[in-house]
Amino acid sequence: VGLKGNPRHPLTRGGLCPVGQAGLEVLYSPDRIREPLRRSRGGGRSPLSWDEALTEIAKRLSELREVGDGHRIAFLTGDPSQLSSDLLYRLAHSLGCSNVARLDQPAVAAYALTQGLETHPGWDLSAADVVISFGLDLFEDGSSPVHAISALVGSRSTEHLAELIHVGTRLSPSASKAKVRLDIHPGTYAAAALGIAHVLVREGSYDRQFVAEHTSGFDDWVDERGRERKGFRRLLLEHYYPSRAALLCGCEPARIVEAARRLGAAAAPLALVGGSALGGSNATWTAIAVQALNAVLGSFDRGGGVVLPPAIPLTPLDPLPMPDSGRPPSLFDPRAEDKALGLDPVAALADAVLESRADIDSLFIVGANPVHSSPAGARLAQAMERIPNVVAFATFLDETAMRADYVLPGHVFLEDWQALASPPGVAFSTLGIAAPVIEPLHDSRNTGDVILDLARRLGSPTSDAMPWPGYPEYLKHRIEGLVLSGQGSVISGSFEESWVRFLEQRGWRFLEHNDLEAFWEDLTAEGGWWNPQQSLGDWKRIFQTPSRGFEFYSHALERKLRELGSRLAKTPAESDQALQQGIAALQLDTDIDTFCLPHYEPPRLAGEGELVLLPFRPITARGREAVASPMVLEMFGYSVMSGWETWAELSRDTADDLNLRDGDRVSIESDRAAIEAIVRLRPGAANGSVHVPLGLGHDPAMGRVGGAGSNPVEVLLPGFDRLSGAPSLTETRVRIRLLERRRHGGPPPLHRGAA
Repeated sequence: VGLKGNPRHPLTRGGLCPVGQAGLEVLYSPDRIREPLRRSRGGGRSPLSWDEALTEIAKRLSELREVGDGHRIAFLTGDPSQLSSDLLYRLAHSLGCSNVARLDQPAVAAYALTQGLETHPGWDLSAADVVISFGLDLFEDGSSPVHAISALVGSRSTEHLAELIHVGTRLSPSASKAKVRLDIHPGTYAAAALGIAHVLVREGSYDRQFVAEHTSGFDDWVDERGRERKGFRRLLLEHYYPSRAALLCGCEPARIVEAARRLGAAAAPLALVGGSALGGSNATWTAIAVQALNAVLGSFDRGGGVVLPPAIPLTPLDPLPMPDSGRPPSLFDPRAEDKALGLDPVAALADAVLESRADIDSLFIVGANPVHSSPAGARLAQAMERIPNVVAFATFLDETAMRADYVLPGHVFLEDWQALASPPGVAFSTLGIAAPVIEPLHDSRNTGDVILDLARRLGSPTSDAMPWPGYPEYLKHRIEGLVLSGQGSVISGSFEESWVRFLEQRGWRFLEHNDLEAFWEDLTAEGGWWNPQQSLGDWKRIFQTPSRGFEFYSHALERKLRELGSRLAKTPAESDQALQQGIAALQLDTDIDTFCLPHYEPPRLAGEGELVLLPFRPITARGREAVASPMVLEMFGYSVMSGWETWAELSRDTADDLNLRDGDRVSIESDRAAIEAIVRLRPGAANGSVHVPLGLGHDPAMGRVGGAGSNPVEVLLPGFDRLSGAPSLTETRVRIRLLERRRHGGPPPLHRGAA
């Protein structure tokens, strides 16, 4: 009859976001898929048993494996659990398939290029005293808003609250709680970060010792060929003085200076980046600039800074045989396109199928709805019609599942085994393990159990690689490594993070279990394991670059550009021509010295129109199943007192220029499509832009929630981050056309289809 958060869990400390509170509505929703479904390409769906569905799917996969056509299989997964994804990768590998991609992965290109990391580092929010956030609405968006609220506010006394500086383009609920706000132009976050870094360096309030001992490329340097190269200090002082940075990003120079001085005077300052700051063609450059600001502040591997949580010591899986050297490269290998150093897997798959560059026979989509959520969703929908066998794992018949030949219904979390590791950006390690609390209401199954069942039906060698009888047995096998490691503890809520660290530093052995069965029993009863220990000062761990430090000048980026240019120009990678060709391939007009240093790349706006469309994700849109709850839809736009509809936030000046008033119904139109929304005048909204929430605009066939609101993704024009290849969400120009004027004193016009 009700849900409460686990008060012992160190991540949430008993908190639940609105989507978590709506879990019961999702559980009992009449719109859930109740049994496996098969679609007829001629139209219509019919139910079938699990045995029938898995037998037919396994037969097709077996035939592809036997003739060596594993490259004709592809997997897209949005499952947030790494443990579950490991099973999927293992299934694909045993079939001879390398076309596997995880969707909604955290952006890590900046950390790879400056720190040598292939994972998102943690932010020690609980010990930071001044936090500056670039584009990330900490209390609504990001990996764990409930944890951010707890770490910065809930677990602190009033006199020790962290000070928040927010850099952004709208007055979000998070921004409204900031001590200082920098309201900037869309896509100019890097200019603001570099302007702040300039003030710190010019006034000498940066961490000189850290920069001297743990960074490279700060001062001018000489390369191996004897050429003098520009350092980051000179670039900052020459190009990013406050008046120029302010001109680029559209704020007052005094605000940049104020933010810099607050950071410079702090004992534990920390800079974060996320949200809209990582939504454009310059996303990776923005993240690099913010990391450079952290380096100037010395905010690495210390309390309240950027840290690397301890690894979760799971039992490793036995290695499988290496793939044949003659196997075609993965569709998701960025070298296949040579447009960037990474790619968007949804767009890559859709384009390869529609352009007949790949003959995909079977596509599996797990825990994701890319047809609705991806800018390439419309192209993927077309591609799915060309793929003979599409299998979707889904709880509701969403836009992607509607186009699948087989729909395999999954449990909701209250019926399911859950195994979720630390979300990106958290400073400590956690592994949440949750057992089902209710018997399944329908004929649904755990995704891991379905994968293991398929493996058994496929026979050797697939069944040999996945011998576990069920998902709980697989989980127990993997967590045995926790017992053997002696690290961490079953969560108990007995200690704050700081007290646990104090004890660990004095040699207190943490894990009390040495028996797997006893550990498993306590783990599932309490809800998880955690390890808050931080081995601060282990510089080789936080900086895995050849220099063993933070690289202002990214040698990794230079190497990647040379490899790209060498493939395109057919010249040796060591030549200057290869480097210049690599830079030119990314369509950036920057000299060689500057390109590999943190710098500002302007956004690349596309299309015609007087406004820039800036989609954002409110806390009510977290997770794919959020909009299955009428309660969530009723409070969807709680910040503007609006439910069941999409709204468009405009500044008063922008609205006056367009002769629009609060509550008017308008059409937001790009060169691609149009959506409808209700105008909401908001202080703090950037002039010349329109902010529209993500999460609504589902197909009317979805049931009670179908047809509510609009999906801004539908109007986005194609674009991508020039380094990572991630899709661009914040660089589409749009026009606004009045559809219906709000009557004076009356309610705003409702969307068609709204409840």
